[in-house]
Amino acid sequence: MHDPLAEIRRVLVDRHGCHTVVLYGSRAHGDVRPGSDWDVLGVRLHGATVREVRPIGDGWLDAFVHDEAHFTKLDEGSLRFLDGRVLVDSKGFAAELLARVSAFERNGPPPLDENEEATLRAWFPKTLERVRRDDTEARYRRAQLLVDALEAWFHLRGRWFRGPKQGLVQLRDLDPGAYALFERALAPTATPDDLSVLVGCVLGG
Repeated sequence: MHDPLAEIRRVLVDRHGCHTVVLYGSRAHGDVRPGSDWDVLGVRLHGATVREVRPIGDGWLDAFVHDEAHFTKLDEGSLRFLDGRVLVDSKGFAAELLARVSAFERNGPPPLDENEEATLRAWFPKTLERVRRDDTEARYRRAQLLVDALEAWFHLRGRWFRGPKQGLVQLRDLDPGAYALFERALAPTATPDDLSVLVGCVLGG
């Protein structure tokens, strides 16, 4: 019987020389859907960052391999490893890293500086005007606006953004009204007015 975890260990340890392998995302959290990725972090002593994506088991392996120095300073992207499942930890690096990530998350994000916030508050109305033209570029910018709006909702409220999947779940729990506006704006039948209402919500209107 094929064992995806054994294959993941083999690929990360034997091929890439990792001393640390952590499974994260839905496969680690237990909320697996058909075709869910096997999201994996591998850490080795030295070497360039590598990403390996290929079929494995009933899904896809999506593995990032970094050297130890990559984690000298944590950033928001590190939060995806929260509650990760350690598969290999021959140097104790995984336990230390996950403890640091947990502490990083508890400390909360740094506040947006005045320029960052002003830029966000100007970018969304400007993009809304471009969306209303309804040409190919406008439709592209509509997609961009919807992607950026979710992250902005969190950042403007001094909260970590942990990616679209967890972000939407958190939003549903924190602010059902805002979640409903995202649902409406993401629908294929959404109008520019729906986007305008969403932007007002995101910006705190």
